[in-house]
Amino acid sequence: FNLQSVIAQDDIMPAEKKGEFLNSGDSDLARALDLEICSQSDVFVPAIPGMFYGNVAGKRIASGLTQILVPAPVVGGSAQASDFVSTYITKKSHFAYSCYC
Repeated sequence: FNLQSVIAQDDIMPAEKKGEFLNSGDSDLARALDLEICSQSDVFVPAIPGMFYGNVAGKRIASGLTQILVPAPVVGGSAQASDFVSTYITKKSHFAYSCYC
């Protein structure tokens, strides 16, 4: 995720404020933006397993956005996207299912 390219491409703030924001060093704000963007995107592909992945998956499940694909080696030369769906979705193993579904 490249925060600068998202800000530049999507124009979420006025141009004169971009430099101030990007140079602020506010890692909490960057993490909050990462969480929001990953939670609302069409498809989420987690970079690594962990708390961030679990939190994004929970927010996505709660809002009905169940397109979560987990990177894995392709066996046999070809694969379908459905072969890479997160077990949070296929097995309904995320705790969000007990709260929201």
